[in-house]
Amino acid sequence: MLRYFDDALEKVLPDDEYQKLTAHDAEIAKTTSRGDLHRCFRCAEWAVELTDRSEHSHLRHLVGELKTVVHEMRDTDWAVEFALTTQGSRLVTDVELSWVDDALKVAQSAAENSGWATVPLEGLLEELIAIGH
Repeated sequence: MLRYFDDALEKVLPDDEYQKLTAHDAEIAKTTSRGDLHRCFRCAEWAVELTDRSEHSHLRHLVGELKTVVHEMRDTDWAVEFALTTQGSRLVTDVELSWVDDALKVAQSAAENSGWATVPLEGLLEELIAIGH
């Protein structure tokens, strides 16, 4: 999942912004797929949180489906599901990867309006790396 995220970042970020994130390449290489569901879910949460910020509130329409996912996951027995699906190897589903794609679309839209400095992608990447350790 992190390699997918990194490849997607390379496609959307300007080169100078992407180069800042390459400092995390060694950490990414050390990760496993353990926690990938949680990583994908964190991307969905992050996108919703980004649009809750006043400077990006005009993008709330982009996260309608993600907001529903976040709400439903929090209302279900998320802890049990998370524990069951993160034991051992597990392939990330297309639906889960779509949460990552949607988060990056929100990030790109926010950056088009306010600049990449207002989009805390490095913080998100650091959180994603820490999951599963």
